[in-house]
Amino acid sequence: MENLIKILEKFEKNREEWKNNKKKNWEENAVAECFKPCAEEILCNGYFLVNNKYIIDLGAIELYYHEEEGDIKDYIMYHINDNPKNKSKVKIKENGVLPYFKMGRFHFHQSGIDVTFENGEEGKKYRAAFLIRSYRVLEADNGKYPENDDTKYDPHSTHIFDDMFYGGVSLGESMENEIKWVPFKKREKNDIELIARVNVPIMYMTDGGKIEKKESVDSKSEGETFKSGEKTYVKDTREWQFKLKNISEEK
Repeated sequence: MENLIKILEKFEKNREEWKNNKKKNWEENAVAECFKPCAEEILCNGYFLVNNKYIIDLGAIELYYHEEEGDIKDYIMYHINDNPKNKSKVKIKENGVLPYFKMGRFHFHQSGIDVTFENGEEGKKYRAAFLIRSYRVLEADNGKYPENDDTKYDPHSTHIFDDMFYGGVSLGESMENEIKWVPFKKREKNDIELIARVNVPIMYMTDGGKIEKKESVDSKSEGETFKSGEKTYVKDTREWQFKLKNISEEK
């Protein structure tokens, strides 16, 4: 996974350069711009190889970024100190703080699989990860990417558990021996688009410290909305999904 880790490390470099440039403002669009070169590499120049047999070919990834020290918040994230659901996880906290994931770790949760690139340094302290939103499974040609394969991409992020870990993970071997990141040029780097994440509501913290989803009362005045169950929420329209252009997805 070293090649993928090197790609993710570029985000911190881009972030620092942006924040130190007095002519630029540090805001949500800037976060996307700093991650965009990483997303281009991930989507256009590589794939996961599982047990040297199957390829997990990524079609879309979603950025999640939350500053523990800073103004940019992404309360939808699971692995943040501000999430009240984490208050019960006393056993894995260190001095009341959730430990920061090391670079390039898989984080399994109810919405799918994240690949993490957090930073716990004093003065920075942010959580960052990309969710595998859309992918397809290809049979590797002796470990190599097959040419002219028209398999459709699966846009359901929760399906990936069985596909990426179809044979489980051996206790006797490291996961890195079983799942590898393989650099390979599939597309030109400018062949991606930035759009809003799928069904992510605007999340906010109340005066009482509670995290809530913004429900829609009047969709005409509140912008884009989506329905989940019986409720309608106001959509988070930050363009933090990075997607290959013109891919065919399953319904």
